[in-house]
Amino acid sequence: MPVPASAMPAGAHGPSTFDKLKMGAMMGGSVGLIIGFIFGATNIIRFGPGPNGMLRTLGQYMAGSAATFGYTS
Repeated sequence: MPVPASAMPAGAHGPSTFDKLKMGAMMGGSVGLIIGFIFGATNIIRFGPGPNGMLRTLGQYMAGSAATFGYTS
């Protein structure tokens, strides 16, 4: 919900559309990293790291999830 004009000081402007886009992408990417870490770690514990090793497999989960959440937010 936008801030009413009477609550903002004279001459103040809100964030631009590009600023809102950047903030949404950063927030989505951060959430994606955390979700990717949780699900990646869970899958590595359950099924093993596979041929790529633990860190690379976890990184792939985190990067894929961050890209998905960052793009869609």
